[in-house]
Amino acid sequence: MDAEKMHALACQYVLEPTQEHLQVAVEAALPLCALIARRFSGRGVEYDDLYQVASLACVSALKSFDPELGLKFTTFVTPTITGTVRNYLRDKGSLLRTPRALRAQAAQLSRAREDFLRESHREPTARELALRLGWELSQVLLALSVREAENIASLDQKDEGGFAAAEKIAFFETGFEKAEQRQDLARALSRLNPPEKRLLALRFQDRLSQRETAR
Repeated sequence: MDAEKMHALACQYVLEPTQEHLQVAVEAALPLCALIARRFSGRGVEYDDLYQVASLACVSALKSFDPELGLKFTTFVTPTITGTVRNYLRDKGSLLRTPRALRAQAAQLSRAREDFLRESHREPTARELALRLGWELSQVLLALSVREAENIASLDQKDEGGFAAAEKIAFFETGFEKAEQRQDLARALSRLNPPEKRLLALRFQDRLSQRETAR
């Protein structure tokens, strides 16, 4: 895997975005796609599927790559492919059987939700379901995730009314959102040059004033 060659071919495609240059640049990056796909194999999804997802992410990254940002193509594309494969695994990965007790709790949660809908004519929040069932909030969130897994549906998948499953619950678990934000932040930081990273560290990590940071 030649990072310099991958970068040169990616730059060539940016300067002259023909289908031929795109194909050559993608072929040069396929070993990286294979490496990332192998890293995530064995988690309930076939390697070939992961490799295909990684390859498609590579194509998308090539089309948005900007050499003027000062990044090597491998530095730019690696977190993009990795994040895409992680998201795919999150949506499709777990093929393990759900324990019977959790399936029973998911069914109980569904009945409680339906009862609440009939009585209140609106979707309950996770906290309201927890209060109704006498459960901890974490238990409601776990049962909710089991219910979605049993339906083999992504939280981003739209129903007949155009709503995603995540949009039907009025309470969101912030832990997952923060994890995704950290991934987005890592990808953004990877595009910065050393002086820009130093500036952010001084201003937001060391808490210096603007004047002190400038000095």
